[in-house]
Amino acid sequence: MNARGRIALAVRGLTVGLAREPGARALVDDLSFEVAEGEMLAFVGESGSGKSLTAAAIFGLLPFGVRRLAGSVRLHDTELTALSERALRARRGRDMGLVFQNPLTALNPSHSIQAQIAETYHVHKGGTRRAAKERTRALLAEVGLANTANGPETYPHQLSGGMRQRAMIATALACDPTLLIADEPTTALDVVVQAQILDLLARLRKERGLAVVLITHDLALAASCADRILVLYAGRAVEEGCAARFFKTPYHPYSRALRDALPPLHGQGARLAEISGLPPGPGALPRGCRFAPRCPNVQNDCRETEPAMRRTEPRFACLHPCLGAP
Repeated sequence: MNARGRIALAVRGLTVGLAREPGARALVDDLSFEVAEGEMLAFVGESGSGKSLTAAAIFGLLPFGVRRLAGSVRLHDTELTALSERALRARRGRDMGLVFQNPLTALNPSHSIQAQIAETYHVHKGGTRRAAKERTRALLAEVGLANTANGPETYPHQLSGGMRQRAMIATALACDPTLLIADEPTTALDVVVQAQILDLLARLRKERGLAVVLITHDLALAASCADRILVLYAGRAVEEGCAARFFKTPYHPYSRALRDALPPLHGQGARLAEISGLPPGPGALPRGCRFAPRCPNVQNDCRETEPAMRRTEPRFACLHPCLGAP
C-alpha cells in the first residue's frame, strides 16, 4: 500500500499490435501505470493515441485482428491476462465496469433501462428477480434518476443524452465493481450536463472507493476532476503526474502544447495555440522520438533515440524537456 491507497489496477509493459503483422510497430507500446482505490486517472491525447485501445485491452475486448503482444494487467491480486475467456467474462460487469462513449448504441433499444440493469445484476450476483429489481431502483436513484426508478418501464430512446449516460453508469455499477473505466463519458453533452456527470463520477468514486480511469481528449475536463494525468502520444506514454502540477508545469513538449492549446478564460479574440502537423500512423512512426517531427525542442539526438520514461517523479519521456524540468 502506498500514500495513494491500495492499488486496484496495475498495468505493466502493455503492448498491443496487429495479430497478422508481427513486424509492425505496436499500436500501444510498453505502457505502464497504476490506479489506486478512490483515485481518478485521466488518459489524455489526440485521437489515435491509444486511449480507448488500452481500455479494450484491459477488458479483453480488443477488436478483430488486434491482440495483446506483451504485458501484465492485474486487478488487485488477479492477473487478468492469465484468465480464460469465460473467467474474464465473469469479471466484466462484476469487478470491472465500463461506461461507453455513446450510451444510445451501448444500451439495447428493445429492452427497458430497468430490465438491462436488473439483468446485469442477476447474471453476476444471482438471487431472485425481485432482489435484482430492488437493486435497480436503488441504483437509478443513486445516479439521479429517481423518477425513472419509481416510474413505468423506460426505454433508452425516451431519455435525454445525460439521462442515458446516468443509466449507463448505473449499469456499470450494478455489481459494485472495483474498477470503472469511463470512455469519453461526456461526448456530445452540453456543458451543464457534462458537469453533472463528472460530479456524479467524483461522488461515486469517493463513496464507493472506486478506481476510475477517465478517457478524454479534453484537458479542461481532466483538470476539473482527475487526480493524475497520463498523456499518450502515438501509442506511448510521454508524461504522467499529479494533475495540479501537470497543468502548472508540464515538462514534455507535447504536454505543454496540449495545455497551451486550451482556450484562455480572458483575452477573447486572441488566436489559439496549435500543434503543427499530425500524429503519425502506426505504419509511419518516425525513428527516435515519435513527437520529434512536431516538436519545438527537437535536437539531432531526438531523431535517433527513443526516450525512456523517467522512473521517478515527475515522470516524462523526453531528452530535451521544457524549461523547469528536473
